[in-house]
Amino acid sequence: MKKIVLLYIVFIALAFQACDKIDGPYTTPVPTKDWYGRKILLEDYTAHKCPNCPGAAVIADNLLSLYGDKIIVLANHVGFLAQPFVGDGLPDDFRTTAGTDWDNKFIHSDNGLPNGMINRKGFPTANAISPSAWASEVGADLAKVPYMSVAFQNNSYNAADSTVTGSVAVKMLKGNQYKLNLEICITEDSIIAPQLNLTVLVPNYLFMHMLRGAVNGSWGQQITDGTTYNLVGTEITPSYTYTIPKSKWNAKNCHIVAFVYDAVTFEVYQAEQIALQ
Repeated sequence: MKKIVLLYIVFIALAFQACDKIDGPYTTPVPTKDWYGRKILLEDYTAHKCPNCPGAAVIADNLLSLYGDKIIVLANHVGFLAQPFVGDGLPDDFRTTAGTDWDNKFIHSDNGLPNGMINRKGFPTANAISPSAWASEVGADLAKVPYMSVAFQNNSYNAADSTVTGSVAVKMLKGNQYKLNLEICITEDSIIAPQLNLTVLVPNYLFMHMLRGAVNGSWGQQITDGTTYNLVGTEITPSYTYTIPKSKWNAKNCHIVAFVYDAVTFEVYQAEQIALQ
């Protein structure tokens, strides 16, 4: 009997080792009944010549599997390791103007990749968060009550001229006097290109959630001035128009991401995304 129990324990241990798990610290999933609508913007600062960055992408995908659309992942290719390295088999350049501006502000690539931000909390001293801590930070923020909701309205994509139009409705759920900006950007999934993974160059790596560009500039647009009190129920609906470079991006794999953040502290209070078409 003891041998049977021992074999059972060994089997369970091996089964757990075979699973693709998030490295600690672990976090308990937030039950639906305890979730009040706060969505999480997880920014993964990465690069195609960063050997440990694929491991961070696995952690982000595991969190997506755990929490679904409560999390929005934005993979931002930045810094020296994101430059084209033609002789090394890495000819692509996935850097963006907005991504570089954010990296210069939040100082990620200079501190070593991979790292990231959860709702851009902790700026300027503690905003860079190691992938091993993403799970606990995400779990903590999901339990918070949101100050506002964000929803896309009348989103429409014209394939003839590659233009997307629509509006974003920001509705106050709690009274506040924050100075708020709305950022709108485009991400793309399923991009196939070379990536260094530890010591191996993977020629057909699958890139997901890649930042492609900002619709309304690197820092978005101001939607509240910080002096007027924003009453519960106040709704602001900025519109957007953006033409994607059809020859470079696949519209079928693109998403529009919108997030509202504090223009003083940079903390993101709410985020949402929608398929481009």
